[in-house]
Amino acid sequence: MKITLVLLASGFGRRFGSNKLTALLYGRPLYTYGMESLCRAAQAFLPSSGIDCQAVLVTGHKAIAAACESQNIPVIWNDQAREGMAASLRAAVTACGDTDAWAFFPADQPLLRAATIADFLRHFLASGAAVGCMHNGERRCSPAIFRSSYKEQLLALHGDRGGRQFLRGKDTCVYRSAAQEELFDIDTERDFVILDKITKEQL
Repeated sequence: MKITLVLLASGFGRRFGSNKLTALLYGRPLYTYGMESLCRAAQAFLPSSGIDCQAVLVTGHKAIAAACESQNIPVIWNDQAREGMAASLRAAVTACGDTDAWAFFPADQPLLRAATIADFLRHFLASGAAVGCMHNGERRCSPAIFRSSYKEQLLALHGDRGGRQFLRGKDTCVYRSAAQEELFDIDTERDFVILDKITKEQL
C-alpha cells in the first residue's frame, strides 16, 4: 500500500495580507511545521508494515521550493497556483499517479502532530473506505485522503474548489482527533495571537 502525503503550500494568503506560509511563527516559516509533521508521520510506517508513505510538497513559491529541495524533500511545482486549491490537487495527482492514495494536508495547521497524522492514516486504512477526512468538533475538514479510485474526480476539479464535495457521503471515514486544537488553521494575522494562547495553555 503506497500513500502519498501531500503538503499544500501554494496559497497566497489573501486574507492574511501577505504570504502567510513564509510568515515566521516562533522563528520558523509557518509551512515548515506541517512539513516536519508529514515527514515524521511517513517515517512511522516501517517497510515491514506493508505501508509505504512518502511526504511531498506542492507549491508555486520559489523560496519554499528551494528550501525543501535543499533538505531532499520532493517538490511538485504548481505553475497554476493562482487558480486556487484545485490546481494543487491536480498537480499532486498527476505527479504521483502511481500511488494507492493521496492524503492532502493544508500548510497552515502548525499544531497537527505526526502521531495524529499516523493514527488518521491507520484509522482510514482499517475502515476500508475510499475517502476520509478529519473532524474539528464542528464539521468535517482537512486533512483529507482519497484512494486512487478518485483519480479522475480529483483531476476534474477546477478553481478554488478542493475535494470537500467528495467528503459529505455516509461512506466517508471521519477521524475525530482527541486534541481538536491540532486542526486550528491560520487565516489572518490575528490567528497568530490565538495560536500563541493555545500553545501556552498546553504548556
